[in-house]
Amino acid sequence: MQTGIILAGGKSKRMGQDKSLINSNVNRLANELRLAGCTRVVVMCGSVERTALFDEECVVDSKETLGESLFEFVSGLSGLIQLAPCDAYLADAEFFSRIAGVPIDDFGNRQPLLAKFDSSQRILRSKKVSEMFQDIQSCDGGIKARNTNTPEEFKEIQSHLR
Repeated sequence: MQTGIILAGGKSKRMGQDKSLINSNVNRLANELRLAGCTRVVVMCGSVERTALFDEECVVDSKETLGESLFEFVSGLSGLIQLAPCDAYLADAEFFSRIAGVPIDDFGNRQPLLAKFDSSQRILRSKKVSEMFQDIQSCDGGIKARNTNTPEEFKEIQSHLR
């Protein structure tokens, strides 16, 4: 079994709006994850109030930080796990199919929120997601692994959107 987890916990201060609602990206990511072989897709949506925003199965963050909530949730899963942040506007099924570890974007940055790992692999308990996946190997991700945190970054990738 392969589980896709879309991380859509809340509004972005730098973006100035809820990134999960831009371009219906959570729905698009759910479809791409299924095309890539995920048999279960879950949205980690942050709070109970946000569950109404998404058509997918939702999980409310159970801890104070994303890292702690994610660790607790994935600890109960088996098989392959594919993470997908709601701002992965360029990620598609082909991209998800070839990930083996933590992808490196086209700027050379590791993107742990796009990690694919087996539940038997050791991830570290941490409040910081970047620390959780430090023992998971890196892999090439290219531009499709780029995250988007500001309106300027979103404008830059718009020419690559389908």
